[in-house]
Amino acid sequence: MGLNGTTRRTWLRRAAAAAAVLAFCSRFDWASPAALPNPVGYANISWPPDQFNQALDTISSLGYAGVQLLGWVQESNRGGKTAALKQRLGQLHLEPAVLSCSKVLPRPDSPAMFMAEFHDYLEFLHSLGGKVLQILDGGEPRVSYSASQIKSLGSKLNEYGRIAKDSGLTVGYHPHFGRVGETREGLGRVLDATDPRYVGVIADVAHLMLGGSDPAEVIRTYRQRLVLLHLKDVRRDAYELARQNRDAVRNLPHRFCEIGTGVVDFSAVTASIRDADFRGWAIVELDAFEPPAGGPGESARTNREALRSLGFVINDKAS
Repeated sequence: MGLNGTTRRTWLRRAAAAAAVLAFCSRFDWASPAALPNPVGYANISWPPDQFNQALDTISSLGYAGVQLLGWVQESNRGGKTAALKQRLGQLHLEPAVLSCSKVLPRPDSPAMFMAEFHDYLEFLHSLGGKVLQILDGGEPRVSYSASQIKSLGSKLNEYGRIAKDSGLTVGYHPHFGRVGETREGLGRVLDATDPRYVGVIADVAHLMLGGSDPAEVIRTYRQRLVLLHLKDVRRDAYELARQNRDAVRNLPHRFCEIGTGVVDFSAVTASIRDADFRGWAIVELDAFEPPAGGPGESARTNREALRSLGFVINDKAS
């Protein structure tokens, strides 16, 4: 039976992606790069909410050491369910590395602090034994915010960081495509308005590159403030479109892809990690992607092999 046009295009895309990963991994085989010290985790964002347990099982079985949890996980595991989730993560040998504070979106032009939501996230992660709270800004990249407005945003982030630090946790600001931190200029303005004692930075290499930044430069420049890495790749079509018109990319359903199948220069990224002597968590956070035939689990396996080829250590779990 012949393939129809849509099926054939999908098959060709997947075949090309598989070939790209194989070529990517083979580039590093001869070099045998020295092992990187970073623990490696995976974010449950790649799976739909109704596959959460499957996501944890898959992440653990593939040897990842930790997990990034979305904000809805807190909402679904309140009260007595928190202890049950902590026990399950322990059984799977997964550390709750980071929690997305999904409903905490401080804006430069609004006094809203979302403090009740922030405390809920903080208490949840603290109960699980995690350390990093991820926060995005709620601003818009096309708005030219005044210096006083950016200062207001920085003050809000500082306040979150102070509260988190009192509980032994860390706030990481995530420069995100579609937010104030989308561009290198925007990222710099936000971080300049924050106190390094209270606000670190989460360097998402794909979001940075899609917005026009050099991920390796950001890692080196903010080495003292780096609290977490997000690793994934950027689709070439999305990247090239963003260079012409970033607004046209915002609503694309598929902007990102598996490591080694897009345009991110991961050899430069790993070199910057070594230069910065960064030893914190590296989390694969693959969202807005086109799942392969094997689903998110297949992507997680593909990413594992690509990361191993780069020098990240991901050990097989004992059965």
